[in-house]
Amino acid sequence: MEWFARDFDHPAYFSIYADKAADAALEGPALAALLDLPRRSRVLDLPCGWGRLHPYLRGQGFETIGGDLSPMNLVKHRACHPAPLVRLDFRALPFRPSCVDGVFCAYTSWGYFATEPENLGQLAEFARVLRPGGVLLLDLAGRSFLQAAMTEVDGIWLDFPEDGYQERAHWTPDGRRILTERTCQGASFCHDIWIPTDAEVRAFLARAGFEVGRAFGGLDGRPWEEAAERWIYRAIKR
Repeated sequence: MEWFARDFDHPAYFSIYADKAADAALEGPALAALLDLPRRSRVLDLPCGWGRLHPYLRGQGFETIGGDLSPMNLVKHRACHPAPLVRLDFRALPFRPSCVDGVFCAYTSWGYFATEPENLGQLAEFARVLRPGGVLLLDLAGRSFLQAAMTEVDGIWLDFPEDGYQERAHWTPDGRRILTERTCQGASFCHDIWIPTDAEVRAFLARAGFEVGRAFGGLDGRPWEEAAERWIYRAIKR
């Protein structure tokens, strides 16, 4: 089983990411505004998780459809934020071509797959379901910021008693991916995420059929810069 299929569908997920509920009040309106589509646009929230950002997409006037691989997250989404929802795999989206105006991909949800063709395939599927001129908002962690932030803690176990878990993160030997080990509720997890350079992000978007219209260095829409904590790309389907 691939790591994300297990780790994001485990009860401990909601403890490890408990702080994201509070973050949603800041992230949701900001990211929805950066998507910058007209009201009544049809938008896919991929992955939607348990729907923490859904109210803000809906508040922007979007017709939002959520999709996620985790049945547990979809159950919570239906209970907390009723909406059209689909269980799916990014590598083969169950939607017809050119059927939506926007794809919303928040919180570093690109780079999960083990191979470059799979990660390219995710973007190509996003492009396939977007109408020409449609928008992908791709929200990633800034690689340079992560490199600096991990300098003092790479490979060290850290304790988060308020959330009931411990974690240790380190770069793979080739410097391309971050492995994050966690223990919570007696279970062990290991996230394995590719952290691309800006050049790699732009190259993969171009190969998938996108043109980067704007790139931002924060939720406030400031211009992209190498050291930014977040790299947010507003890419247009060609």
